[in-house]
Amino acid sequence: MLENQVYVFLWTVLIGAVMGLIFDFFRIMRRKGNTKDVLVYLQDIVFWLIVTVIIIVSTFLINNGELRGYMILGYILGGIFYILLLSGMIRKVLSAILDFIENIFKKMGNILTKFVKNFKFLGKKNKKIEN
Repeated sequence: MLENQVYVFLWTVLIGAVMGLIFDFFRIMRRKGNTKDVLVYLQDIVFWLIVTVIIIVSTFLINNGELRGYMILGYILGGIFYILLLSGMIRKVLSAILDFIENIFKKMGNILTKFVKNFKFLGKKNKKIEN
């Protein structure tokens, strides 16, 4: 019995850390752009919906749907441990990854814009040739 509770507790600590990671992702997304208040509220709702689903699913998977006090403590401790120990490093890595992806999209947009401008320019040349 105690063995199972320790196993469940450790899983909830790990899941709490994952929820902290998800929190950091939303926090980075919020800081990357000029986030309007309405978008912040929507992000908060999405975050809490995700966390709720994670808690419900994990409770069914690791403890047959029985939510116990030590599980809630595990979720909270996992989140706190993540924020205190890993959050700074993970935020830097996630920010770098998101900056890299953003730069790729900007470069692709610039290339596409140049292509469209050149295509329009070629179209104008062809019309002059036809006349």
